[in-house]
Amino acid sequence: MTKTVTTRINDDGLRYRSKTVGSPFASKANTRSCFKCGKHRTPDQLQSKKLLGKTEMVCKPSCKELAEALGE
Repeated sequence: MTKTVTTRINDDGLRYRSKTVGSPFASKANTRSCFKCGKHRTPDQLQSKKLLGKTEMVCKPSCKELAEALGE
């Protein structure tokens, strides 16, 4: 995200005073989430692995290494 977004909740805790419009994934039409860490990644950042008897998409080479490479 290039813009700084300010979102606040009213004193009653029920409503936003300001909220960005749209989905946080609108610009990334082709993303999937990692089965292990849950972060959304592009297809080139994921690999398939057999986990719990099913093929799932996970970060490649690993969640920790990819997060470090992306500065997360």
